[in-house]
Amino acid sequence: MVVANKAPGMVTEPGTAHREDSLLNALVARHGGKMLRLGERRDYGLLHRLDRQTSGCVACAIDPDAYDTIRAQFEARAVDKRYLAIVKGRMPEGTQTVEFNLEERRVASDEGTRLVSVIARAGKPARTDIELLASSATHSLVACEPHSGRLHQIRVHLGHIGFPVAGDPIYGVGARILPSNKLQEGTLGLHAWKLGFAHAGGRVDATAPPSRKFLALAASLGVQHDALKP
Repeated sequence: MVVANKAPGMVTEPGTAHREDSLLNALVARHGGKMLRLGERRDYGLLHRLDRQTSGCVACAIDPDAYDTIRAQFEARAVDKRYLAIVKGRMPEGTQTVEFNLEERRVASDEGTRLVSVIARAGKPARTDIELLASSATHSLVACEPHSGRLHQIRVHLGHIGFPVAGDPIYGVGARILPSNKLQEGTLGLHAWKLGFAHAGGRVDATAPPSRKFLALAASLGVQHDALKP
């Protein structure tokens, strides 16, 4: 098993525009023989994905038994995931649960089309627990636990309740889809902070320190918390 701390701006797996510079490329370079033997059927060991602009924990197996066991936990929603998000606005203290169904749709963009999630009664159930950690005059730091793995789930849920993720180029207040433009290279205030799952008769609990870009964003917005200490 490997849990990597993906950098913001790096894609998780190779694609048309990123054939050789993905996180999976880097992992194969280090553990290549074992991962390549897992084959396409097991995604060469990759157990889940993060958006390109989201940093943090990504789990990958280098053994077929580990892949099958942990992948089953992901599919059963038995993996603990905790994200840090810097959002616009001062969120009330305490915790809250957001539950709105999400549906994937394709919308026009400068590069053709892009896949987004929208709140829709006919969509798939999605639940996110949100806890306020700290606030500045204009922004808040929150911890989010998604209990379903929908596309852009945390970003859509936070935007829908009026607290969009800082630097989000797709979703605004109310989870409104922002006007089509090329994706900005600014820092997205979303980090996959912690990941926990059962493994080999025990448990793996990984914590990924926030990236320098995430820390710089927080500092520029006046947000302070122990989770943001290098």
